[in-house]
Amino acid sequence: MFVSISLFLLLGVTVIILAVMYLTDQAPGATINSLYGEGKLFMYRHNMIEKLTSGEIKRLYQSTCTRQCHGKDVIEKKPRTAAEWESVVARMKAPDRAGITERHAETITRYLQNNFLSNVPTVLPEKTMKFVKQYLWRSDFGENDLFLDIIYVPREHLRLMPYLGVRNLPPNQQDALFVVFINTHQGTVPPWNLAEMSALRVNNGPPQGATGWTVLYRDGQQHHNQGMLTFPATEPGQSAALEITMQLAGLGTRTFQWNLPVPQLPE
Repeated sequence: MFVSISLFLLLGVTVIILAVMYLTDQAPGATINSLYGEGKLFMYRHNMIEKLTSGEIKRLYQSTCTRQCHGKDVIEKKPRTAAEWESVVARMKAPDRAGITERHAETITRYLQNNFLSNVPTVLPEKTMKFVKQYLWRSDFGENDLFLDIIYVPREHLRLMPYLGVRNLPPNQQDALFVVFINTHQGTVPPWNLAEMSALRVNNGPPQGATGWTVLYRDGQQHHNQGMLTFPATEPGQSAALEITMQLAGLGTRTFQWNLPVPQLPE
Protein backbone atom coordinates (compact mmCIF):
# COMPACT_ATOMS: atom_id res chain seq x y z
CA MET A 1 0.00 0.00 0.00
CA PHE A 2 2.85 2.40 0.85
CA VAL A 3 4.49 1.73 -2.51
CA SER A 4 1.21 2.18 -4.34
CA ILE A 5 0.48 5.49 -2.63
CA SER A 6 4.02 6.72 -3.30
CA LEU A 7 3.77 5.82 -6.99
CA PHE A 8 0.37 7.50 -7.21
CA LEU A 9 1.69 10.72 -5.63
CA LEU A 10 4.76 10.67 -7.85
CA LEU A 11 2.59 10.25 -10.91
CA GLY A 12 0.31 13.07 -9.79
CA VAL A 13 3.25 15.44 -9.18
CA THR A 14 4.72 14.54 -12.57
CA VAL A 15 1.41 15.27 -14.32
CA ILE A 16 1.14 18.63 -12.54
CA ILE A 17 4.71 19.58 -13.50
CA LEU A 18 4.13 18.63 -17.13
CA ALA A 19 0.84 20.54 -17.20
CA VAL A 20 2.44 23.69 -15.76
CA MET A 21 5.35 23.38 -18.20
CA TYR A 22 2.91 23.13 -21.09
CA LEU A 23 0.76 26.06 -19.94
CA THR A 24 3.60 28.41 -18.97
CA ASP A 25 6.26 27.33 -21.45
CA GLN A 26 8.85 27.00 -18.66
CA ALA A 27 11.87 24.73 -18.36
CA PRO A 28 11.60 21.85 -15.85
CA GLY A 29 13.80 23.59 -13.26
CA ALA A 30 11.84 26.82 -13.45
CA THR A 31 8.57 24.91 -13.21
CA ILE A 32 9.68 23.06 -10.07
CA ASN A 33 10.86 26.33 -8.47
CA SER A 34 7.56 27.96 -9.34
CA LEU A 35 5.52 25.15 -7.81
CA TYR A 36 7.76 25.12 -4.73
CA GLY A 37 7.27 28.87 -4.27
CA GLU A 38 3.50 28.64 -4.67
CA GLY A 39 3.45 25.76 -2.20
CA LYS A 40 5.28 27.84 0.43
CA LEU A 41 2.88 30.75 -0.07
CA PHE A 42 -0.05 28.36 0.35
CA MET A 43 1.41 26.99 3.59
CA TYR A 44 2.13 30.52 4.84
CA ARG A 45 -1.43 31.54 4.10
CA HIS A 46 -2.73 28.69 6.24
CA ASN A 47 -0.24 29.20 9.11
CA MET A 48 1.70 26.01 8.30
CA ILE A 49 5.03 27.88 8.21
CA GLU A 50 6.11 30.94 10.20
CA LYS A 51 8.36 32.97 7.90
CA LEU A 52 9.08 33.76 4.29
CA THR A 53 12.38 34.83 2.75
CA SER A 54 12.67 38.33 1.28
CA GLY A 55 12.35 36.83 -2.20
CA GLU A 56 9.20 34.94 -1.22
CA ILE A 57 7.69 38.08 0.31
CA LYS A 58 8.30 39.91 -2.98
CA ARG A 59 6.65 37.01 -4.81
CA LEU A 60 3.66 37.23 -2.45
CA TYR A 61 3.34 40.96 -3.15
CA GLN A 62 3.62 40.46 -6.91
CA SER A 63 1.15 37.58 -7.07
CA THR A 64 -1.37 39.40 -4.88
CA CYS A 65 -1.10 43.04 -5.94
CA THR A 66 0.47 43.37 -9.37
CA ARG A 67 -1.06 40.35 -11.07
CA GLN A 68 -4.56 40.17 -9.63
CA CYS A 69 -5.35 43.89 -9.38
CA HIS A 70 -3.25 46.14 -11.63
CA GLY A 71 0.20 46.80 -13.06
CA LYS A 72 3.11 47.41 -10.73
CA ASP A 73 3.62 50.98 -11.97
CA VAL A 74 0.36 52.00 -10.27
CA ILE A 75 1.96 51.03 -6.94
CA GLU A 76 5.68 51.51 -7.35
CA LYS A 77 5.61 54.93 -9.01
CA LYS A 78 3.48 56.43 -6.21
CA PRO A 79 5.15 56.01 -2.79
CA ARG A 80 2.90 56.55 0.23
CA THR A 81 3.35 57.08 3.96
CA ALA A 82 3.32 54.07 6.26
CA ALA A 83 -0.21 54.87 7.43
CA GLU A 84 -1.43 55.35 3.87
CA TRP A 85 -0.04 51.95 2.79
CA GLU A 86 -1.76 50.26 5.72
CA SER A 87 -5.04 51.90 4.72
CA VAL A 88 -4.63 50.87 1.06
CA VAL A 89 -3.95 47.22 1.94
CA ALA A 90 -6.85 47.21 4.43
CA ARG A 91 -9.19 48.16 1.58
CA MET A 92 -7.75 45.37 -0.56
CA LYS A 93 -8.73 42.77 2.06
CA ALA A 94 -12.37 43.06 1.01
CA PRO A 95 -13.71 39.85 -0.60
CA ASP A 96 -14.78 41.74 -3.74
CA ARG A 97 -11.23 43.05 -4.19
CA ALA A 98 -8.01 41.10 -3.58
CA GLY A 99 -9.61 39.07 -0.78
CA ILE A 100 -6.30 38.52 1.03
CA THR A 101 -5.95 37.12 4.52
CA GLU A 102 -4.99 39.18 7.56
CA ARG A 103 -1.57 37.54 7.64
CA HIS A 104 -0.92 38.26 3.98
CA ALA A 105 -2.09 41.84 4.47
CA GLU A 106 0.40 42.43 7.29
CA THR A 107 3.29 40.99 5.26
CA ILE A 108 2.41 42.96 2.11
CA THR A 109 1.98 46.16 4.14
CA ARG A 110 5.48 45.80 5.60
CA TYR A 111 6.91 45.14 2.12
CA LEU A 112 5.27 48.28 0.70
CA GLN A 113 6.34 50.38 3.69
CA ASN A 114 9.94 49.19 3.35
CA ASN A 115 10.23 49.61 -0.41
CA PHE A 116 7.86 52.38 -1.53
CA LEU A 117 7.72 54.81 1.38
CA SER A 118 6.94 58.52 1.22
CA ASN A 119 7.97 60.64 4.20
CA VAL A 120 5.07 63.04 3.65
CA PRO A 121 1.39 62.46 2.80
CA THR A 122 0.49 61.95 -0.84
CA VAL A 123 -3.28 62.50 -0.90
CA LEU A 124 -3.15 66.26 -1.48
CA PRO A 125 -3.36 67.69 -5.02
CA GLU A 126 0.00 68.22 -6.68
CA LYS A 127 -0.21 72.02 -6.48
CA THR A 128 -1.01 71.89 -2.76
CA MET A 129 1.78 69.37 -2.07
CA LYS A 130 4.25 71.67 -3.81
CA PHE A 131 3.09 74.48 -1.48
CA VAL A 132 3.38 72.25 1.61
CA LYS A 133 6.90 71.12 0.72
CA GLN A 134 8.05 74.68 0.04
CA TYR A 135 6.59 76.49 3.05
CA LEU A 136 5.52 73.99 5.72
CA TRP A 137 7.58 70.77 5.46
CA ARG A 138 11.04 70.38 6.99
CA SER A 139 13.22 67.25 7.15
CA ASP A 140 16.51 66.06 8.63
CA PHE A 141 16.94 63.71 5.62
CA GLY A 142 17.58 60.57 7.61
CA GLU A 143 20.55 61.18 9.88
CA ASN A 144 21.56 57.89 11.57
CA ASP A 145 18.91 56.06 9.49
CA LEU A 146 16.15 57.77 11.47
CA PHE A 147 14.10 60.11 9.29
CA LEU A 148 12.22 62.99 10.93
CA ASP A 149 9.83 65.05 8.82
CA ILE A 150 7.79 67.88 10.33
CA ILE A 151 4.90 69.80 8.78
CA TYR A 152 3.96 73.10 10.45
CA VAL A 153 0.24 73.85 10.19
CA PRO A 154 -0.64 77.53 10.83
CA ARG A 155 -4.09 78.26 12.24
CA GLU A 156 -5.30 79.63 8.91
CA HIS A 157 -4.38 76.31 7.24
CA LEU A 158 -6.11 73.91 9.64
CA ARG A 159 -8.17 72.47 6.78
CA LEU A 160 -5.00 70.59 5.78
CA MET A 161 -5.18 68.45 8.92
CA PRO A 162 -7.45 65.62 7.64
CA TYR A 163 -5.09 65.13 4.69
CA LEU A 164 -2.16 64.81 7.10
CA GLY A 165 -3.81 61.99 9.04
CA VAL A 166 -5.21 64.16 11.87
CA ARG A 167 -8.84 63.29 12.57
CA ASN A 168 -9.27 65.22 15.83
CA LEU A 169 -7.82 68.68 16.45
CA PRO A 170 -6.57 69.57 19.95
CA PRO A 171 -9.07 71.33 22.26
CA ASN A 172 -7.15 74.60 22.01
CA GLN A 173 -6.90 75.31 18.30
CA GLN A 174 -4.84 78.41 19.02
CA ASP A 175 -1.85 76.16 19.80
CA ALA A 176 1.06 75.97 17.38
CA LEU A 177 0.60 72.61 15.61
CA PHE A 178 3.21 70.38 13.99
CA VAL A 179 2.62 66.96 12.40
CA VAL A 180 5.69 64.73 12.78
CA PHE A 181 6.61 61.63 10.76
CA ILE A 182 9.35 59.31 12.10
CA ASN A 183 10.66 56.45 9.94
CA THR A 184 13.56 54.03 10.05
CA HIS A 185 14.64 51.31 7.61
CA GLN A 186 17.01 49.28 9.79
CA GLY A 187 16.27 49.82 13.49
CA THR A 188 13.15 50.64 15.49
CA VAL A 189 11.54 53.94 16.44
CA PRO A 190 11.89 54.45 20.21
CA PRO A 191 8.63 55.06 22.14
CA TRP A 192 9.45 58.74 22.50
CA ASN A 193 7.26 61.40 24.02
CA LEU A 194 8.43 64.26 21.81
CA ALA A 195 6.72 66.80 24.09
CA GLU A 196 9.41 66.07 26.67
CA MET A 197 12.24 66.41 24.14
CA SER A 198 11.23 69.47 22.09
CA ALA A 199 11.36 73.24 22.45
CA LEU A 200 10.08 76.07 20.26
CA ARG A 201 11.73 79.47 19.81
CA VAL A 202 10.19 82.50 18.14
CA ASN A 203 12.65 85.07 16.79
CA ASN A 204 15.48 83.55 18.88
CA GLY A 205 13.50 84.20 22.05
CA PRO A 206 13.40 81.97 25.12
CA PRO A 207 12.56 78.30 24.47
CA GLN A 208 8.99 77.18 25.09
CA GLY A 209 8.21 73.62 26.07
CA ALA A 210 5.64 71.59 24.18
CA THR A 211 2.13 71.19 25.57
CA GLY A 212 1.45 67.77 24.09
CA TRP A 213 2.43 64.83 21.88
CA THR A 214 -0.38 62.77 20.38
CA VAL A 215 0.46 59.54 18.56
CA LEU A 216 -1.57 59.29 15.37
CA TYR A 217 -0.09 56.11 13.89
CA ARG A 218 2.40 53.43 14.95
CA ASP A 219 3.05 50.28 12.92
CA GLY A 220 3.42 46.87 14.52
CA GLN A 221 7.11 46.54 13.61
CA GLN A 222 8.08 49.85 15.30
CA HIS A 223 9.55 51.20 12.06
CA HIS A 224 7.08 54.03 11.52
CA ASN A 225 5.49 56.57 13.83
CA GLN A 226 3.37 59.64 13.27
CA GLY A 227 2.12 62.16 15.78
CA MET A 228 1.01 65.71 16.47
CA LEU A 229 3.26 68.02 18.50
CA THR A 230 1.67 71.09 20.08
CA PHE A 231 3.14 74.26 21.63
CA PRO A 232 1.53 77.26 23.37
CA ALA A 233 -0.11 79.79 21.08
CA THR A 234 2.37 82.26 19.61
CA GLU A 235 1.85 85.74 18.21
CA PRO A 236 4.92 86.12 16.00
CA GLY A 237 3.74 89.21 14.15
CA GLN A 238 4.01 89.87 10.45
CA SER A 239 7.54 88.57 10.00
CA ALA A 240 9.17 85.98 12.23
CA ALA A 241 11.30 82.88 12.44
CA LEU A 242 10.20 79.67 14.15
CA GLU A 243 12.71 77.08 15.32
CA ILE A 244 12.09 73.68 16.90
CA THR A 245 14.93 71.82 18.57
CA MET A 246 14.64 68.17 19.59
CA GLN A 247 17.03 66.52 22.03
CA LEU A 248 16.85 62.89 20.95
CA ALA A 249 18.33 60.43 23.43
CA GLY A 250 21.53 59.00 22.00
CA LEU A 251 21.02 60.75 18.64
CA GLY A 252 21.94 64.35 19.41
CA THR A 253 19.97 67.47 18.55
CA ARG A 254 17.76 68.01 15.52
CA THR A 255 16.77 71.54 14.45
CA PHE A 256 13.95 72.63 12.12
CA GLN A 257 13.22 76.21 11.02
CA TRP A 258 10.37 78.11 9.31
CA ASN A 259 10.04 81.67 8.07
CA LEU A 260 6.76 83.54 8.60
CA PRO A 261 4.35 84.64 7.35
CA VAL A 262 3.23 81.60 5.35
CA PRO A 263 1.35 82.52 2.14
CA GLN A 264 -2.26 81.57 1.58
CA LEU A 265 -2.99 78.05 0.40
CA PRO A 266 -3.59 77.61 -3.33
CA GLU A 267 -7.26 77.29 -4.33
